Amino acid sequence: MSNKKEYKPMSKGLIYSLFTLKFLFGLVLIWWTIWMTLKSDVGQDDDNAFLSTYHKVDVNYNNMMIENIEFAKKYNIKFIFNDHEIIGLSHNDVFLSQRVIKERPIRKNMIKVGQNKFTVLVQDKDANNIETKKIDILVTKNTNHKEDVHLNFINEDSKEFKINSIGHWNITGTVEVDGTKGSFYIKTNATDKTK
Repeated sequence: MSNKKEYKPMSKGLIYSLFTLKFLFGLVLIWWTIWMTLKSDVGQDDDNAFLSTYHKVDVNYNNMMIENIEFAKKYNIKFIFNDHEIIGLSHNDVFLSQRVIKERPIRKNMIKVGQNKFTVLVQDKDANNIETKKIDILVTKNTNHKEDVHLNFINEDSKEFKINSIGHWNITGTVEVDGTKGSFYIKTNATDKTK
């Protein structure tokens, strides 16, 4: 006497049906993924560091840094964001993650919700103020471009601008004097000073 149960294999029809259902389910998941991606805003908020696309920055980064060196040989520059001063064309923040701001003591809380003042002072190497200059600045959140603030200085030193929300912000731009151009990139955060 044997108590062994005899197992019967599944029928071919059932195996083919399960395979077909799994295959169709996989196609539905692929279609759903593509549909959801197309509906999202992926690619709508491209990075615009240095007021350019990341493709152009990637190709021209070395030339931009050479331009910064040439600019620094001819001119001294100082940025003043509210009460925070930055000397020189700064671009090293482009290599840092936004989380670094929480840990570092510099360039933290440079802007605030509400009115902000931004001043750019340019001098030649003999400490003479440069009056003829063109400065293009973008203050943008690192997540989207909905709250971007674009500032153009033409022969001006100061501008005021308004920020509507707290969070991590990037300040990027170019300074041009007599055909010599320099670029900068600063990561900071905005706080609500009213609280």
